[in-house]
Amino acid sequence: MKSIWKRFQYYGIGFLIGMIFVGFFFQNRGCAWMPSNRVKNTFLDKVIVLPDSEKEKFERQRISTDEIIGFLNDGDVVFRESVKQPAVFPKAYVLERKLRGKKHRVQFSLYEDSYITPVHYLEEGEEAQVYESLKGEGSFIRLPRDSALVFIENSNYVRCKAQGLKDRSQEAIVTALKNSGRIHFDRSNLMLPKAEHRIYFEQVPQDTVEAKTIWFESRITFKDFYWKEPLDCE
Repeated sequence: MKSIWKRFQYYGIGFLIGMIFVGFFFQNRGCAWMPSNRVKNTFLDKVIVLPDSEKEKFERQRISTDEIIGFLNDGDVVFRESVKQPAVFPKAYVLERKLRGKKHRVQFSLYEDSYITPVHYLEEGEEAQVYESLKGEGSFIRLPRDSALVFIENSNYVRCKAQGLKDRSQEAIVTALKNSGRIHFDRSNLMLPKAEHRIYFEQVPQDTVEAKTIWFESRITFKDFYWKEPLDCE
């Protein structure tokens, strides 16, 4: 019995040391089951959007878009300052991170059935708040790493409207969204049971694609396209 007990002791000590090493070396990138990392991974599965109204705030703090995404890798989730109630959306999570010797706080918003999460800069003393609707537009600054991120609905109507695209391939659309994707907040409704997103992007210079999209089965699903002139198939 003593030898078995010693083995359990050695196992427990080894497990504890292993956990310490994982926490030290991987920090925010490991231990996905921890509450803070579950929150971060939820946002990393979304399209991160920078509202135009927030650009000046981040520029004033000299925070680049890469550094904004860095909050989800190296920042700390401040649960006590976040606005989160069970089964109530939207939620607002506060993350803080030290950059160039100064501590900064940002807010990432989470909607029930939307594929986007807007980011807002929080000034000193400013509290997080929920945004049921947003004004103006915003830029896509990060897309989830998914090779099958977009899908064009397979109805006759949408297939007809999709003929206006220069390139309907998955790769071409995802690349265009990464390079020039934007959202019209005024024409979107993130509070619907199936949130609607009016987005636009450039497939080629001076060729703007505007579309209505939803989040369905982990894909940005195109439901309609809006062209300046009617297509022959309409």
